[in-house]
Amino acid sequence: MKKITLFLAALAISLGMSAQCPLTQAVDFTATDFHGNEIHLFEILDRGQYVLIDFFFTTCGPCQQAAPKMVEAYQRLGCNMHDVFFIEVDTGDGVGAIQNWINNYAVEYPTIVGSEGGTSICNTYQIQYYPTVILIAPNRDIVERDIYPIPNSQTVVNTLAPYGIEEHDCNGPVAYDAQVSITVDQIADTEVTATFTPNEDCAMFYYTLATDAEIQQWLGIAGMELPEYLQNYGFPADDVISHTFTDLTANTEYGIFAVPQDPDGNLHEVVQEYVTTTSGVVIDTIVNFSGTDLNGNEIRLYDILDAGQAVLINFFLTDDPFSAQPMTYLTESYKLFGCNENDVFFMGISPNGHDDDCAAWVETYNVEYPTISRDGGGNDIAQAIPVGYYPTVMIIRPDHTFAYRDLYPLENTQTIVNALESEGYEQHECSTGVMEENETLSLYPNPANDFVTLLGENIGMVHIYNALGQEVESFTTKGNELRINTTHFEDGVYLIKTDNQTVRFVVKH
Repeated sequence: MKKITLFLAALAISLGMSAQCPLTQAVDFTATDFHGNEIHLFEILDRGQYVLIDFFFTTCGPCQQAAPKMVEAYQRLGCNMHDVFFIEVDTGDGVGAIQNWINNYAVEYPTIVGSEGGTSICNTYQIQYYPTVILIAPNRDIVERDIYPIPNSQTVVNTLAPYGIEEHDCNGPVAYDAQVSITVDQIADTEVTATFTPNEDCAMFYYTLATDAEIQQWLGIAGMELPEYLQNYGFPADDVISHTFTDLTANTEYGIFAVPQDPDGNLHEVVQEYVTTTSGVVIDTIVNFSGTDLNGNEIRLYDILDAGQAVLINFFLTDDPFSAQPMTYLTESYKLFGCNENDVFFMGISPNGHDDDCAAWVETYNVEYPTISRDGGGNDIAQAIPVGYYPTVMIIRPDHTFAYRDLYPLENTQTIVNALESEGYEQHECSTGVMEENETLSLYPNPANDFVTLLGENIGMVHIYNALGQEVESFTTKGNELRINTTHFEDGVYLIKTDNQTVRFVVKH
C-alpha cells in the first residue's frame, strides 16, 4: 500500500497536478539569484510592483512545458521594469542543472537555485505541486495562489490584467524618481550655507545659487532651459554635500536651485529653495533662544543672563579642524572661571552635528559645559542670531548685549582670559565636593543616585541649584546631618550652598 501511495504522489508531481499555495499573505525572503543579484521580496513590493513567482524544478515535465510561455509573458509585460516583477524559485536542483535550464529557455528574470536558498523558500510557501505560479500584490496579499494551466503567454497576461498590470515594451525606460532635497543650514548677510541630499534614484545632481534676475539673464545668454543650464554650469555632486555660498549681497532674496539626474542620464524636476540674506546691520542685543543639551537639560539664554551670569558661546562644526583648534583653550577657560558656578556660563552649540556627533566631540575634547547639538536646536539658534562663520566664540553680558561678537583669532587661553577680565569677570576655582582640611561640610555618595547625605556642624539653611543656576530645592535643618532625596533630580551637576560654604555634587541615575 505504501508503494502505491508513493507512486501516486510522484505521478501527481510529474503531471503537474494543480494545487493552490495555501498561504494568503506573502512571507518575506532575501536570496541571491543565479547571477549573483540579491533579491529582497518586500523591497520590490514596497516600491509598488506586483511580484509573480514561478515555483519549479528542472526535471518536471509540466514545468518544462510552461517555461517558454512564462518567458514570453515576462517580455510582453515589460521585463520587470513596470507593473510586475517575475521571479522563479527552484527546488532540489544544483547550480549546474539551473545553468542548463536558463540556457535552454532563455530565462532573463531572476532564478533562485534550489541549493542556494530556493528549496527553503518553496518549503516556506508550502509548495507541494510543480509548477505553482503565484501573484503577490504590493500590499503583500497573495492575490493569485496558482495560475495553471499555462497553455500560452496570453493566459498569464489575461490573469494579471484585472490588477492593472499592462503590457509594456521591454525597451522602455525604467521609472526612476530622482530627487534631491535642499536644507538651508545658515543665513548671514553675505553667506548662505545649504545641504543637498539626493535619494537612491538620483545618480548625480547639479546646483547653484542666484537671484531670479541673474538666473533669467544667464538662461538668455546660454539659450537654455533651467535644467539644462544647471547641468552644464551648476556645481556637480553625487552624494550629500554642504556648500557655503559667499560674497552675497545683504538683504537680498536668492534662489537655491538643484536638478537631479537618474542613472539613465535623464534630468528630473528642478528643486528650488528661496532665502533672504540678513541686512548686515549689527544688532547690539542678542535674541533669546532655548535648546536642549546632550544631557536633556533645557538651556534658556535669558534665564541665565537674567540670573546675573555672562554667557560665553562656542559655535562649532563637528569634524571641522578650525572648530577643533581652540577647544583646549575653551575647556581650560571654563575651569579657570569656575565651571559655570560663578560669573560666566560656558556652552557649546553646533548647527550641523547630531547628538552622536556632538557626544563624540565632547568626549574627544573633555568638554564639561552644556553642548547643544543640531537635534537639540543648534541649527535654529545659529540661524536666529545669526552666525556666519565657524568657529565663532561670543560673550554676552547679563544685560543681553554683546561684549564680543567673535573672539578671533583664538591664539591661546589667555585670549579668552583677557576678554572676560576686561569685562570685570573674575577667575574662580571650581567646586569639587571634596573636603579641604578647614572645611566642616561634606557629602556622600558622589555621584549620587537615589540620595545624597550632607554632613556638617549646625548646617542651617541649605539651597540646591542646578547647572543653570536655578534653585531646585531648599531645606532648613538644625542638626549636623541632612539626607536629600535625589530620585527626582535629572542627571547633571548640582551645587549645595549653605550660609558660608558651597559643595558640588553630581547626580547620575
